[in-house]
Amino acid sequence: MLKVSNSASAYLCSAITETELISGKSCENSEIKNKILQMLNSFKKIEVTNRVAVAAGDICRKYGVALPDGIIAASALINKTELLTKNIKDFKKINGLVVKEPY
Repeated sequence: MLKVSNSASAYLCSAITETELISGKSCENSEIKNKILQMLNSFKKIEVTNRVAVAAGDICRKYGVALPDGIIAASALINKTELLTKNIKDFKKINGLVVKEPY
């Protein structure tokens, strides 16, 4: 999830973030899956553009991160946002990326 400012409408996410959240084991429970989908629907969706794809490839190669994490990091950098994640360790090594825990 990417954060532009402190308002609720200032959160962004891409299909990659949605895929990662929905792929979690907890989404085998339909109630949890529906809550996650409701939350995601309240965010502004951003596209994975060619610019993001090229930047993600560079990030994956340079920092050795997995492709989904590279796309998420590139999306944050290109959109000049903070990256909110519980997975701080995989992102903290990427220069210029502001990473924070969401709660």
